[in-house]
Amino acid sequence: MSYSFKQFARQVAVASGLVTLGMSAYAAQGSTASASASATIVSPIAITKTSDLVFGKLAVGAVGGNVAISTADVVSISGAGTTVAQPAGSTGNPAAAVFGVTGEAGFTYAITLPGDGAVTISDGASHTMAVNGFVSNPGTSGTLSGAGTDTLKVGATLVVGNNQVPGTYTGTFNVTVSYN
Repeated sequence: MSYSFKQFARQVAVASGLVTLGMSAYAAQGSTASASASATIVSPIAITKTSDLVFGKLAVGAVGGNVAISTADVVSISGAGTTVAQPAGSTGNPAAAVFGVTGEAGFTYAITLPGDGAVTISDGASHTMAVNGFVSNPGTSGTLSGAGTDTLKVGATLVVGNNQVPGTYTGTFNVTVSYN
């Protein structure tokens, strides 16, 4: 069998086309790109007590009531028929609690306060009073300044019982802050 130059050239062209088709199909099946990965670690948020919540000195008669301290350090006494009073000159400097919050400048944070029934103060014996109605300034969230700081004030309402036993009542409560 003799091949002519034309037949040989045709076979080479066909074989070369098949190789090219195979390579072309292989090349079209995949592609690669690169991307960078990065992370920025920010300062952790922190809260520190600056001063305590103080309801002051109270005179209590037969009927208890509620003593509220606002975040502006204003005392309000309420309750039907209450005999709770805060005698002038013996108030014991009522004041809201003050906390310093630190973290990453410009970030916002959420504030979690104790719920009603979660906090009681005691005279060290068996006498207690509930602390309810916690409020804060800022309210439910705050923003850290350009220096990464903020001041958080917390007030609440003390529930004074009827004929509350005299004494110094103390207890603790937690305030939690977290980045939004």
